[in-house]
Amino acid sequence: MSNTYPSRLAFLLLLSSSALFADQFSTTEYVSVSKSLPNYSTIQEAVPSERCYDVKEQVSGGGGSNDIIGAVAGGALGGVLGHQIGGGSGKTVATVGGAVLGTLAGQRVGSTYGNTAPTYQMVRRCETVNSYKTRQVVDGYINYAKFKGREISVESSTALKQIPITVTYSY
Repeated sequence: MSNTYPSRLAFLLLLSSSALFADQFSTTEYVSVSKSLPNYSTIQEAVPSERCYDVKEQVSGGGGSNDIIGAVAGGALGGVLGHQIGGGSGKTVATVGGAVLGTLAGQRVGSTYGNTAPTYQMVRRCETVNSYKTRQVVDGYINYAKFKGREISVESSTALKQIPITVTYSY
């Protein structure tokens, strides 16, 4: 017994001397959570949908049958006139040149004067339209606990079972 008494006395003296020189010390205590409530945020999401409708559009007269008829008639007439103008070896060149120029002129005349009534066709047009939907999402939790008669709350990303509290004792 005489061996344990001096070691206990030395420990107590060491503890009491450190307490005399210390002003404060801190410790962490864990308090049980009494309730965790979800914290909600409202977000808006765009919900795209497609809206389609029919539109009546005027069709251009390019490439119609009047263009072809005008080109054939103009080519034949130009070829005949070129044949009449040329003489000798130039007769063939004049005939071909007259046919080419007559074709171009006949095509232009056919497309300009041939289509008097405009032509229409139905065309489907579609566009994306966004409607907005709001919804609630959980963005964290508010955890409640009681510590020394006072209610405390801590926000966290998950529901907690315990809240760590740093307690500082001063003397």
